[in-house]
Amino acid sequence: MQDAPFPEAGLPSPPPLRRVPSPAEGGGRGAVLLLAALLLFLIVPARADPTTATLTPFLDAVAACAGRPDLTLAVVGVEPGQTALSREQAEEVRLAVESRLQATGRVRLAAAADVVRIKALAEGTTGLSGAEAEAQIRAAFAGDASVFLVEPRRAGETAALRLQAITRAAACKATSEPVILPIRVGAGVADVDAVMEGAVKALAQAAPNASAIEVCPFVAEGGHSTCAGALTDRLLIALDAEARSANRVLKGARLDVRRRPPGTSCTGAVTARGRFLVDRDRQAWMELEFGRDGAVLAPTGRRRIGVEGLGCDPTPRPFLDHVAATARTDGTRLAVAAAATPFAAGQRLEIRIESRARQSLYCWVVAPDETAFVALPVRGNDASLAPLKPGEARRYPRGYGLDEIVAGEPFENLFACFGVEGGLPPELAARWLAAAPAADAEARLLAPAEVLDLLERIRQVPGVTEAAARIAVR
Repeated sequence: MQDAPFPEAGLPSPPPLRRVPSPAEGGGRGAVLLLAALLLFLIVPARADPTTATLTPFLDAVAACAGRPDLTLAVVGVEPGQTALSREQAEEVRLAVESRLQATGRVRLAAAADVVRIKALAEGTTGLSGAEAEAQIRAAFAGDASVFLVEPRRAGETAALRLQAITRAAACKATSEPVILPIRVGAGVADVDAVMEGAVKALAQAAPNASAIEVCPFVAEGGHSTCAGALTDRLLIALDAEARSANRVLKGARLDVRRRPPGTSCTGAVTARGRFLVDRDRQAWMELEFGRDGAVLAPTGRRRIGVEGLGCDPTPRPFLDHVAATARTDGTRLAVAAAATPFAAGQRLEIRIESRARQSLYCWVVAPDETAFVALPVRGNDASLAPLKPGEARRYPRGYGLDEIVAGEPFENLFACFGVEGGLPPELAARWLAAAPAADAEARLLAPAEVLDLLERIRQVPGVTEAAARIAVR
């Protein structure tokens, strides 16, 4: 046998050549064994779903409770007050449990958790009377047993829980072994929803006869933050879900939820107050409590939350910075600029206003203490009441025939304008003009509560555009 090639390269020698025996010489035996092993592998059943294996003894126990092998189950889901899972995650887990129950081939599902969807669909098409709605809710829960998802625990991207079935007469129950399901982990808003739902559930237990709740907007500690408004919105969603819950529908227990304007105090029998804050490590926290007759109900305590999914800026800002940062600006429609930055004492103050679309103009001067006074329009001044035309530019105050303003003591304010095609709605326009200056009257100073309320309401007007400029005197 010849030497291995390229020995100087240190490469290993190839194995010696061997002759493969023919089938007659016994070479087919290995092929037959290989084929048999392959066939055995193909006919071995696939590994059973571990969840299905866990559910089998559970369904056997439920069938024994119900006294029948074919089961109709109403999967109610997790308790609303739990905080391990978000609302979205809880719904995802409920649907996953329903899918696995159906995969066993032993279960029919009742629409227990889908009452609100069915009711909304029916009301949107044919309409439902109170009796019909109640009958539909009862039918949705009609089954051999109701299945609750209890003891939810979250670990990373999985959730562990148990299924607990209770028969219609509540005479028998069955509980499964822990079931592990995958979940999607969101950006943190999930935890906010869970905290809100837990607080609302605690309120329902502490004040079951409450028929109305006044919600004070969340307050941001250390300034103003758009996250305070976002948290107020999430609380209103949780309260609305409680007001529409099947339990309240069946009992006929009405719950009216009212949102108070920003900067005002809550005066209802039951109130909700919340606080938002950001610590030195840029971690976000919230607190929420309900109150009745001076007593605190269902406080959440200080809870760390994620705000990434809320679509808000957690940074607390001084009032003027907050107004400017949250303005609905559109430089292609409206621009405002100060003639100098800053103005010197004794210098004439002047603001240039340029409109690039036809729109009515509403301007005010906002102070750091959240007060303001209306600058435009001026009652009785036709030039200030007329809409601006595209490409039209004016200088305030001289361009409106008003007296000049000379800078005096140091201060810093914000000259801010709203541009609205066709003008503000009548109610808002009347409020604005009532505080506006006139030829024989000064502008009325607007208190913080009224400033915040006007700011919120005007920004809700469709198509509104904002522009602002700092007026600083040094």
